[in-house]
Amino acid sequence: MAVTDSAPGVERLDVVDEVGRYLRTAPRDEVHQRGEWHQVFHCQIVTLRDGVPTAVLQQRSRSKAAFAGLIDVSAAGHLAAGETPLDGVRELEEELGLSPASTDLVPLGIRRLADDSGEGTLNCELTSVYLLRDDRPLTDYLLARDEVDAVLDVPIADLLALFGGARSITVQGVSSAGHPDASEVTFEVTLDDFVPGAEYWVVLMVMAQRFLAGQGPLAV
Repeated sequence: MAVTDSAPGVERLDVVDEVGRYLRTAPRDEVHQRGEWHQVFHCQIVTLRDGVPTAVLQQRSRSKAAFAGLIDVSAAGHLAAGETPLDGVRELEEELGLSPASTDLVPLGIRRLADDSGEGTLNCELTSVYLLRDDRPLTDYLLARDEVDAVLDVPIADLLALFGGARSITVQGVSSAGHPDASEVTFEVTLDDFVPGAEYWVVLMVMAQRFLAGQGPLAV
């Protein structure tokens, strides 16, 4: 049975070829079971905290079917049938309670991924990747409890050190941000606490660092 966060047959995705050309529309669980190419949205929020280049990450809900409890990019999700990459901005509202304009997102390009993790027997994604600068404190986020357990501020240099071989780093954030029981959290994490994809994480964090420094070009 496919590992999926949506009921079988409910969510429909556009099936595309390996360069993104539309082929047909099919239920999400079927797309993953068949290992067909489909489109995904990623947005990495970045900020400066007391002058320190920082990535805002999410800890996925422990109730999620895929990668439960692991640390992920700020917002991510599948593009539904008929959606364009920038329509994925809705993920920021749905998961984090943010409502940026699509013009605020900085495109990094498309990441092509084929692996055996996530949903189904073979996962084939074309991921449109964006950066967004947002300087609000984590306490101003409003988390969807079924999607996200906590938001975290992690210095980009610490993340690069971890993916470069450091044993662990300390992360800080807010659990249940935006809800009455919100609380500050601090804990140690290792590579095993992150959604897999070390090379992607490194490229994304380097691009985030360059973006905050006003440097280019930017691409994944």
